[in-house]
Amino acid sequence: MIKTIKTRFMKKIVAVIALTLFTINGFAQNKSITKATKISNEMTTVLSLNDEEKEKVYTIQLERFTKADKIREAHKDDKEFMKSELKKNINRLWGKLKATLGEERMKAWGTYKRNN
Repeated sequence: MIKTIKTRFMKKIVAVIALTLFTINGFAQNKSITKATKISNEMTTVLSLNDEEKEKVYTIQLERFTKADKIREAHKDDKEFMKSELKKNINRLWGKLKATLGEERMKAWGTYKRNN
């Protein structure tokens, strides 16, 4: 009987831990989705993107935020390395956006961001 109670208790503990981990992961994903949506909507308005371009920008931005979250988690103990990896992530972002939207639009986006 005591063994059965311990087993039930352990199952409940494992279930609570699993639920907590899934919830935390879900919040992180929602945060990335929210940020990617916000920026892609802003870029769509500022640069007059069509639906296809907007979708590509959203995908690139979502990938950026997801990757940044992984970098922050993996390297939270080494701030300098984390900073350099995040910078590389931004540089990749800029390159992907430039390939998708073109140099002129990216210059316009850069000017907009500097002024706002």
